[in-house]
Amino acid sequence: MKPQDHHPSDRRDVVRLPRITFFVLICGVCLANFVVALDTNIIATALPSITSTFGTIQQVGWYGSAYMLAISAVQPSFGRCYTVFSVKPVFCVAIATFELGSVLCAAADSSAMFIAGRAVAGAGAAGVFAGSMTIVTRTVPLETRSFYIAIVSSMFGISSILGPTVGGALTDGVSWRMCFWVNLPIGAIVIATVLIFFRSEVSPMDEDSGTKVTILDRILDLDILGALLIVGGVSALFMALEWGGSVYPWSDSRVWGCLLTFSLVLLAFSVQQFLRGERATMPSRVISHRSVLACYIFAFMLNVGAYVHMYYMPIYFQAVKGKSATTSGVLLVPYLVSNITMSLFTSLLIAKVGYVSPFMITSAACFTIGSGILFTLRVDTSLAQSIGYQILAGGSAGLAVQVPFVAVQALLDPSDAQIGVGLAIFANSLGGAMSTSIAQNIFSNSLARNLAQYAPGIDPQQIINTGVTELRQKFPVNSMAGILEAYVSSIDDSFILPISVGGVAFLASLFVEWKSIKPAK
Repeated sequence: MKPQDHHPSDRRDVVRLPRITFFVLICGVCLANFVVALDTNIIATALPSITSTFGTIQQVGWYGSAYMLAISAVQPSFGRCYTVFSVKPVFCVAIATFELGSVLCAAADSSAMFIAGRAVAGAGAAGVFAGSMTIVTRTVPLETRSFYIAIVSSMFGISSILGPTVGGALTDGVSWRMCFWVNLPIGAIVIATVLIFFRSEVSPMDEDSGTKVTILDRILDLDILGALLIVGGVSALFMALEWGGSVYPWSDSRVWGCLLTFSLVLLAFSVQQFLRGERATMPSRVISHRSVLACYIFAFMLNVGAYVHMYYMPIYFQAVKGKSATTSGVLLVPYLVSNITMSLFTSLLIAKVGYVSPFMITSAACFTIGSGILFTLRVDTSLAQSIGYQILAGGSAGLAVQVPFVAVQALLDPSDAQIGVGLAIFANSLGGAMSTSIAQNIFSNSLARNLAQYAPGIDPQQIINTGVTELRQKFPVNSMAGILEAYVSSIDDSFILPISVGGVAFLASLFVEWKSIKPAK
């Protein structure tokens, strides 16, 4: 595959800001991403108190899923909004929506209201993610953009480290509701920062047309029907993955009914997008671009694998190694820190080298190898070994975690850059949201099978209904060896998923065109 030198088309003008102004703006964008990412992790240690308040654990799975589902479902629509309207008002609306969701959660007097609040907050978070990338795109030249995208993306890793600790401190010190009230002043600071320091600019629609477009034309261009179809389709798919094999058998009408609904909605969405042509949420000129589609597949697959690792490594430490929830969080830090470090390091290299494809290929190859090594975890694996394995897998993912966002901007026409980035974020967030549902199905089914093999005298349902930190208190010592062997084997089975998606990501990376992000001389 012969490298291409430079993007053939003219780039949109970057809004040059004074250094201090730019620094404050980037800090505001990082703060926005930190708080919405924190909402993904902060409730982990608050869940026991939340379930006690509402007096039920039956809907606890939706406390996290509603947030991630909304992020995935609404992401493409916000990506479209940033091409139709000016960035500043859309970003502020996204923050305000997130704040509204936080208020609903903090004031919730029922589980249903809390879930609704999580969904509203997730919808706002989707706009914050897309808007942050758009602001970076509009203020940073392409050749140095990967560094600032890496800085913004690092907020997710930092929030993963701090989230459970902050959530526990607020819950124990004040109330679980404070985990959501605290978002309000932070959101106000972010809105003020963007309003003051981000220079107003015309929307891409105005820029392309050369005239001021009416509000009605903007609304008609939003593809509201497409947005509703995406929400419906993603919701049906999520419900099928949440229920299938764990709550209900895959043969249950409720499960295959959701899958059938997803298939029909997907068909309807495809037809609707084709009919809208150039005004579609997912324009054919974007998703049919070989290299861009490969970037989307890469982003989706890499995030699936990384999220499975981050979800199941703490379970391994707690269930198999007998560590506390806090200690297991500390033991996950090497994965997160290596991911963040390599992301920042790669962004500097990309600015020097100019090509992104080598980093995607190397990342996927090393991630597949690292995932294969994590697959070898056993009951007697030392903590030092498990930390080393995590550094390899986490660092490998970090090599290219931000690369698809830069790559699509170099590959697409400038007028399609914001749509392209929005769809890259959609693929990224959808992968993270779907990963735990798929892996949980693998784990649950595997655990029941492995318990029958390694601990035949124990009722599998008893183990499944027991918290991972309570295994050693509720079951006799002479049965623990078999139970732990079943647990680690089931975790290993879940780790087959990262190996598989890593391989697919590697294949996808081979189809990404070698194109320099450096400006033509």
